[in-house]
Amino acid sequence: MIAEIRVNYERCTGCKECVKACTYGVLEWFEDRPIVANPNNCGGCRECQKSCPQDAIVIISKK
Repeated sequence: MIAEIRVNYERCTGCKECVKACTYGVLEWFEDRPIVANPNNCGGCRECQKSCPQDAIVIISKK
């Protein structure tokens, strides 16, 4: 895992853009929200964060 991905559910509006943007399969849609289902697959591209119109994705780089 290159980064830790967190979803701020207070900001998330459920648009699914983060799930669509993640080509690594890290984020998945579960019931009514995105979840970090496969954190070890993260390639650190930040596409999920860039695609979120509500800035609800927080990425913390790992060293």
